[in-house]
Amino acid sequence: MATNWRQLLTVEPVMFFYAYGLFMALPVFQQYIYHRLSEEHHFPYNFKEQTSSCGSSLNESMEKLERKVQSSASYVQLGVVMFSTFPSIVMTLFMGGWTDKVGRRPALIMPLLGSALDAAVVLTVMYAKLPVYCLFIGSFIHGVCGYYTTILLACLAYIADTTERGHFAFRLGILEAIVFVGGMVAQLTSGFWIEKLGFTAPYWFMFGCEVFALIYAAVLVPESKCPSKEERAKLFSFDNLKSSWKVYKKAVGTKKRNLIILTFCCGITAIPIMSIRGVSSLFLLYSPLCFSPERVGYFSALQNSVYGVGGIATIKAFGMCLSHVNVARISILSYLGFLVYFGFSRTLLMVFLSPLIGILGGAVAPLIRAMMSEIVSSDDQGSLFSATSSMEVLFTYLGALLLNSLYAKSLKFNAPGFVFFLAAGILLLPLALTFCLKDLSMFKKGRKLINKASRYESITDEEDGREGQTGSPDSPYSDITGDDLHVIPSSEARSV
Repeated sequence: MATNWRQLLTVEPVMFFYAYGLFMALPVFQQYIYHRLSEEHHFPYNFKEQTSSCGSSLNESMEKLERKVQSSASYVQLGVVMFSTFPSIVMTLFMGGWTDKVGRRPALIMPLLGSALDAAVVLTVMYAKLPVYCLFIGSFIHGVCGYYTTILLACLAYIADTTERGHFAFRLGILEAIVFVGGMVAQLTSGFWIEKLGFTAPYWFMFGCEVFALIYAAVLVPESKCPSKEERAKLFSFDNLKSSWKVYKKAVGTKKRNLIILTFCCGITAIPIMSIRGVSSLFLLYSPLCFSPERVGYFSALQNSVYGVGGIATIKAFGMCLSHVNVARISILSYLGFLVYFGFSRTLLMVFLSPLIGILGGAVAPLIRAMMSEIVSSDDQGSLFSATSSMEVLFTYLGALLLNSLYAKSLKFNAPGFVFFLAAGILLLPLALTFCLKDLSMFKKGRKLINKASRYESITDEEDGREGQTGSPDSPYSDITGDDLHVIPSSEARSV
C-alpha cells in the first residue's frame, strides 16, 4: 500500500523548526541580556570568549559588580518567562476544547505566528538599542499566541487523531525525539553563531525558521479533524475552558482514577526532566568542572540526541514484550540513575557518560501521554492535552524556581549536586504512582478512533450494526470511548 509523504510528515517538521528556534533563542537571548546589562553597568564581559572565567580572580569591586549584573539578568529572564508562560497556559485551556470543534491547524499556526512576532520584537530591540525590558512585549505576544504549551497540545492531539492504537506511543516518541534533535542542533550551532556573527544574525535565522514553519503548517499540513457543522465555535468561550476538566468528569470509575494519576505523573516528571536543565548549565560552569560555554553546548547536544534516539528505541524494543506501564517504570529508573550519577560527577568523563545511564529516560513523557490518550474519546483529545500540556509548563516553571533557588543555597555548603539528588527523589513519586494504576488492560485494548477529516474516514462496524458511532451522550453506544474507535487512511488518501 503506497503511503503519501504528507501522511508521514505532518506536524513533525513544524515541531522541529519551532523547537530549533525555541532552543536556539534560549542561549542567544540569555547571553544578549547579560551582554546588555554588562554594558550598562560597565562590567567587562566579552561574549566572544571561548573559555570560562571559572576560577579566575576578580577584585572585590568587580565581584560585587558581577553579582549585580547576574542578579539583574536573572530578574529580566524571569520576567520574560513569566510574560510568555502564564498567558500561554490560559490560552491553551481555551484552545483545547476549541480545537476539538474547529480542528487542530489553528492551534498549530498561532504559536508559530507569535514566535515570529517575538523574534521581530527582539530584533527591533537589538537594532534600536531599546531597554531590555521591551523584550517583555515580544514574550507577551508569544504567550498570548499560545507559546510552546499550545503547539504541544496541537501536535499531540493531531497525532492522536491520525495514528492507530498500536503505533501511537511510538509516534509520540518520534515527536519527543524531534524536540530533542531540534535542541541538539540549536545547542551545537548557537555558540558558533554568537562567536562569529554576534546576536542579530542568529535571530534573523530563527525568524526565518519560524516563518518557514508557519507557511508549512498553513499550506502543507492537512486538517486532522473536521470542524463541527453544528455551530460556529468561539475561542473565548467558557465552554472551551470547562472542557479541560470535563474530560476528567466524563471518565468514570477506574478510568477517572487512572487519568488523574497519569496527569499528575505527567506534571511531576516535568520537574526533573525539564526544570533541571538551567541548573545543569550552572553546575557544569561551577568548580571543579569549569566547563566553557562551548563545552556546555556539546554536553547539551549529546544529552538531547541520546534521549531522543533512546526514547524511540526504548518504546519500540521494550514495547514488543512489555506493557506501556512497565516500560515507563524502566524509563523512570533510567533517568533517575542519570540524575544521581550526574550529581556526583566531578570529571569530564563522568559528565559525558551520564547521559548514557539515562538513555531510556526519553520514553517517559510519550508513554504517559499515550496511556492518557487511550482512556479518553477521540472527541476529547484536544481538551485532554490542553490540560496536560498546561500542567507540564506550570510544573516546569515552578520546578525551575524551586531548583534554582535551592542550588544557590547549596553552594554555601559546597554541595552543588544536591538539587540533582532532590530531583531524583521527586522522580520517585511518579514511579510510585504507577503502582496505583488499576485495570491495566485498558492500556492493552486495541483502540479504534473515528476521524472524519478530509484524509481519514470512519469505519463501519458491520458485525455490531454500528456506523460512525462516536459515543455521544445521546447515542445507544454512549459508553464507547476512544478505545473502541479506529483511524485509518481513507481510500482517497491512500491513492494520493
